[in-house]
Amino acid sequence: MANPILKLLQSSVARHRHLGIERCNDWAGQAAAELKPNSILDVGCGDGAMLFRYFKQVPREFYGVEGAPDCQAKAQQRGLKIFSYDLNGRWPFEDNKFDVVFSSQVIEHLHNTRLFVEEAYRMLKPGGTAIITSENLCSLLNWFAMSLGYTPFSLMQVCGRYLSNPLGLHYNESHTEPLPIDHLAFAGVSGHVRVLTVRQAKEIFTLAGFETEARSISILPLPDGLSRALEGMIKPRGHYLLVRGRKPGPPK
Repeated sequence: MANPILKLLQSSVARHRHLGIERCNDWAGQAAAELKPNSILDVGCGDGAMLFRYFKQVPREFYGVEGAPDCQAKAQQRGLKIFSYDLNGRWPFEDNKFDVVFSSQVIEHLHNTRLFVEEAYRMLKPGGTAIITSENLCSLLNWFAMSLGYTPFSLMQVCGRYLSNPLGLHYNESHTEPLPIDHLAFAGVSGHVRVLTVRQAKEIFTLAGFETEARSISILPLPDGLSRALEGMIKPRGHYLLVRGRKPGPPK
């Protein structure tokens, strides 16, 4: 494929990818705000700005998990109580503490996916909700890459290097991480370690005890308008994974 044509296609996909991630964020933020939680844990909160776009009333107890010092400081200025720990291990909170556990585009960076889900379940109050977003390994875009013998777009980054998919926007580029490669936490920040499918996400959350809803949106590389029209017919092919899990029991 001629390079100018490839660049044009990449630009088009990048534009609709941006629209897709905005729809993903809107779904997650609105889902959290509609629950009107008194207590929430935002796992991978960054500077804390995302959820503030959606809450009319900020939860009384607003906790965040973030490792980057600059983001920690900004999140604390917004009133979040910030913690930093290895998300592949046990979480430092008591059982039945939160009304909502929220995490946007984080779970795919971890190797201990099962423990992440089980810890979220443990810390939710009965009737509480986990709201998780990620990417979908079975998306149309990833399926197209694999049909050509290329690495799925969602798994191109290998420890800071984008490899094995010449269609990718950052193919053969390097991404500098704030941690050295031999740091214990490097595997938890650099690239996507395990990208779930819609069915896989539903099963792993259900096995942890959740009443689970899992679906996908944004069927890349289709334009956003066409994607919206087709999402109900080809539900597991959207690029972004949306998971909502409710811990059984009446709210306390």
